[in-house]
Order: sequence, then structure tokens, then C-alpha cells
Amino acid sequence: MRRLVACILLLMLLVSCAKCETLRYGMRGNEVSQLQQALIDQGYLNGKADGIFGSKTENAVRDFQAKNGLKTDGLAGKKTQAALYGSPAQNTGKSYFSGDYSTIEPSSDKARIRLLQKALIKMNYLKDSADGVYGTLTRNAVRSFQREQKIREDGTAGALTLETVEKVLASGHRLHTALDDAEPLSSTDGKTAAPSKSSIELLHWYNDVKPLLNGQSRLVVYEPGSGLSWNLRVYSKGRHCDAEPLTLKDTQIMLKAFGNKNTWAQKGVYVMLPDGRWTIGSTHTAPHLSGHISNNGFDGHLCVHFFRDMDECTAKDPNYGVKNQKTIRALWKKVSGETVE
Repeated sequence: MRRLVACILLLMLLVSCAKCETLRYGMRGNEVSQLQQALIDQGYLNGKADGIFGSKTENAVRDFQAKNGLKTDGLAGKKTQAALYGSPAQNTGKSYFSGDYSTIEPSSDKARIRLLQKALIKMNYLKDSADGVYGTLTRNAVRSFQREQKIREDGTAGALTLETVEKVLASGHRLHTALDDAEPLSSTDGKTAAPSKSSIELLHWYNDVKPLLNGQSRLVVYEPGSGLSWNLRVYSKGRHCDAEPLTLKDTQIMLKAFGNKNTWAQKGVYVMLPDGRWTIGSTHTAPHLSGHISNNGFDGHLCVHFFRDMDECTAKDPNYGVKNQKTIRALWKKVSGETVE
């Protein structure tokens, strides 16, 4: 019966498309909004359906046409609209990848990566935006999905992984995490007074901070933009400090300070060390690899960076490490007025 209803609806849609107007660059209106929403749902377009057929929409139409064997002219005519609105991925939910189970990896087409990301977000394995970049967050989300589904855990979305994604989506299953059961934060949770600027020091990671820490050390983090504070427990030490939120509430507060999303975009923070001193640090909210605390709603650990010599950091961590050092220096300048090279 469901198949019959779906076929009738699809037939009605195709018949209506026989009369539909060709949508093109510069047009506006509800028809454009519907087109954009279909492109967004299938991973070809980012953002909101604003009803304005601009260059991004035109490029998304071209991507869709190229993937579906249509003339890639950027014009959403009868054939393009029929293929888009009649897509099994949108209407049945049973062929999310439209029968294309070729491996999705960092070098894949961005539209396919976004499609995978949207599925991972829907199933609660990914808490970031579908940006079309197969980075660490997406790879870790694929690993988590594979682990849960007892598939080889390699972080690569091959045919078996993609077929399993379709089955899980069709079943309506999503990963249930401790955050789902958490009591909502109150308006005062995490709100604390900022440390006085005179109490904050620029302490060196290797000389001052690292020797103080062990695997049970607790750090108190204060994010000055939000006025929120949370606790971390040290996980390991290397060229920076790996740590994890101490409790479920700490995870909630940390995420709130970062706009309720997991991200590698770092923020400058004040960090209270085990000896009570405050210093400058830089951190993010992207969980990766493993962690020790099982009930904190955080699947992995995060990094806290502290002040290092820029030459040393450039030699050993020229990308993300240097970005964190610049963030640390920028916050220190706000606190002290001092510029540190």
C-alpha cells in the first residue's frame, strides 16, 4: 500500500513538472524556494532557501545535473525538476545515495560529502554543519557509526558503510547519547565571576604548566566572551594538553560557550591550574579519538593549548598549533596590553 501511495504521489509530481516553468538565474519566488530546499535536502546546496536564484543555486543545479546525467546548463527545467523532486533519496528515504555506493573520502565531490554529513547529523553522530569537507570531525563521526554498527572501523565511508547508513536512516534510528537525557542548563549554570586581570599570567607550557599536570589533574576553564566556566580533567600531555569535560554538565556548559556545536574553531580562554594560578590557553569542542570518562556526553577528548615559543611551535606544529598560539597571544594582549612575538 505504501509503495502504491508513493508511486501515485511521484506520478502526480512528474505530471505537474510537465507544466513547470524553467527556473533560472535571477528569478525569485516560492518555486525557487522549493527548488533550493530540495537541493539543500540532497546535499547540493548549503544555507537557507531564500527564494532567490543566485550563483550558488545555479552552481548547485549544475552539480545535481552532472551527478544525474542531465545537461549541465544550470537551468532547472522540466527534466531537472522531475529528477530532483522525484529522487528516491528525497521521497522514499530508502535510496539515500541514489544507488551510488562508491567510497566517499576527502577527495570526493563536496555534494556527496555533504549528503553523508547530513545523514550523520540526522543520526546524531555528527554535531557540526554539513560543510562538504571530509575532515577529522566527519571521519570520527564515520568511525563512531561503524563502531556502533560493528563495521570495520576505518573512518572511510565505503559501500558497506553507505548501505548501512541507508538502512539505519530508513529505520529512524539515531545514536542516543548522555546529552539526550541531560537536564537543561539553568540560566545561572556555569556563570562565574571572571578572574581579575592582575591575577592572570602568561605561563609557558613546557616550563611552567606541563610539570604541574598528571592524569588526574583538574583544570578550570573560563571563556570571557560568554562568562561561562567549566571543568576539564587532564587526559594526556604532549606538545599540548589533552583533556575531557569532567561531568555531563561541564560538557553542556562548554558547548553552550561555543554556540552549542562541536568545532575545531578555537577560543582564547583563561585556565586555572592545579596550583591555583590563572593563565592563558586556547581550546575547542571537537571530540576526537578516545577518552576515559564514559558518562560525560563527550565522545573522545579535546586539546588545550598553552603558551609556547613561536619558533618551536612553527617547526613542530605549523598549522593548528600556530593558530592556537596566535589566539593565545591575542587574548594576552587584551589582558595585559603586551604584544608577544
